Amino acid sequence: MTKMQDFIAGRTPPELYEAYLTPGFFTPFAEEMAALAKPGDRCLDLACGTGAVSRKLAERFGERITINAVDIAPPMLEVAKKQSSACSIDYQIAAADDLPFTDDSFDILFCQQGFQFFPDKEKAMAEIRRVLKPGGRAAISVWRPAEEASPVFAAFEKAVGRHLGNDLLPLGPFAFGKAGRLKTLAKGARLKIDALETLTLPTTLPAIEDFVLFDVLFLGRPAADGALQPVLEPEDPDGDRLIALMVEDMTQALQEFVGADGRLHAPSSTHYLLARKTPKGGLLRRLLS
Repeated sequence: MTKMQDFIAGRTPPELYEAYLTPGFFTPFAEEMAALAKPGDRCLDLACGTGAVSRKLAERFGERITINAVDIAPPMLEVAKKQSSACSIDYQIAAADDLPFTDDSFDILFCQQGFQFFPDKEKAMAEIRRVLKPGGRAAISVWRPAEEASPVFAAFEKAVGRHLGNDLLPLGPFAFGKAGRLKTLAKGARLKIDALETLTLPTTLPAIEDFVLFDVLFLGRPAADGALQPVLEPEDPDGDRLIALMVEDMTQALQEFVGADGRLHAPSSTHYLLARKTPKGGLLRRLLS
């Protein structure tokens, strides 16, 4: 059995994602987002993944708010539902550029680390504005480039480039670019920008070997038919050699971030956009006031 097969141990990618990334990496940022809501809000968690933001909203407000959550990937939603079985969260399959909600539906919308994956970002931002109520708010976080976002992922990108190929870079979660692009997209959708800042929080990631095994599992190259083919097949024994080389590189680069528990404790940094849908007639009222 290879290292990757032993690591997977019959678990699905969303189950691994929930186990290895959500608790220490996504949850600190989810807590920041959830604090923006208030009792009585109808909330939308867009590209909810395994439900980190939705669960924090439910923990914080219980039945005092309404939570809808959507994602394009059914397996992610299945894990989200299992993790949220005690919470009143309405999970649905939906694409960001075609949301199944009427105009002016939500008081606040959250999109944590999903926006960078939307194929049509202009249309997705327009949909965000459409489903917000007048005066409704949007909170969108998108990772900065890896070298700015996280010393751990920066080291991983270097190891990937060295041992697996530079054509795999930048890694998808960190490929969005600079904050100015978010500003342009929001303005193009006629959203009023309240803040566009860098949010940096302490995060915890798995021990180095587990981190490499997990993240390599999600790397792929497009085949002739466009389907993504894994860079390393779990059953390929040569994968153990490449994994070992990457672990060695990262161990040398990240010693200062290895905690007593063997896990990686390091700051992570994201673009953080807070915007709102201005009430209808708002501009005219301001001009006349």
